[in-house]
Formats: sequence, C-alpha cells, structure tokens
Amino acid sequence: MEWMCFEPRSLYYSTEPEVCIPYFDENKNVGEYLGWEIKLDQTFKKYKVDEHIGLFMAILCFQEYARSWWQQRQLDVIIGTKLKLEYWSDLKACMRRKFVQPSHDKKRKLIEEMRELVKIRRKFVDGEKEYVRREKEF
Repeated sequence: MEWMCFEPRSLYYSTEPEVCIPYFDENKNVGEYLGWEIKLDQTFKKYKVDEHIGLFMAILCFQEYARSWWQQRQLDVIIGTKLKLEYWSDLKACMRRKFVQPSHDKKRKLIEEMRELVKIRRKFVDGEKEYVRREKEF
C-alpha cells in the first residue's frame, strides 16, 4: 500500500512530524476500505488533525475509481443534487454508503451495540456486587 506524506504546517523551525496516510482506490473489498478509514482516524487523532483539514487530506489520497467518484460527487454538489461535505466525519458517512454494503455495516453496528450492552451489564454486575458487600457490612 502506498502512502502520501504531508509536510508540517510551518516549514521553518517546525517540530511537527510529517503526517503520512495511505492512498485509497475502491477495490470492491470492504475490509480494505474499513482498514483505510481506521488508519486515517488513528492518524488524525494521533496528530490532532482538524476534521475540516482531515477531509481535504483524505480527498488528496483518492486514486482511480475513488477520485472519479469524488469528482462526480462534486459535480452533483454544483448542480445541487447533493450536499457539500465539510468534515472528515461527513466524508466517512458518505463513503460508507458508497463503498460498504448495508449488510456489513449493519453487522458492525450490531457488534458495537453488543459491546455497549456488555459494558453496561458489567457495570450493573459490579454495582450489584458492591451493593451486596455493603449490605453485609451493615
């Protein structure tokens, strides 16, 4: 996988490191898209990249089909049939609708919901144990 590197904001006396993110071209592989998205999320979080700047950095990494998809989407924005994207989170949502099959996205959401339920249950069980322990003290 090829990567694109961005120079720090100020070239003179900068202590900021280069920010490198992978290129993206839609390969009909959901796992590859989700991996790309996760890498960008991690990189943007690590280097504290603003959501607005992250959008433009991601767009610059589009290749072939992804680039032509983006150009067509921009034409749709000019025509008025689609809304303009402002942030990286908006682009992620838009790309998920395009590059991730609904069934895969539903499975991922269900897994996340299950993890949340497990966390809630653990808190409840821990709270119940604490309550029983306190009851025994009295």
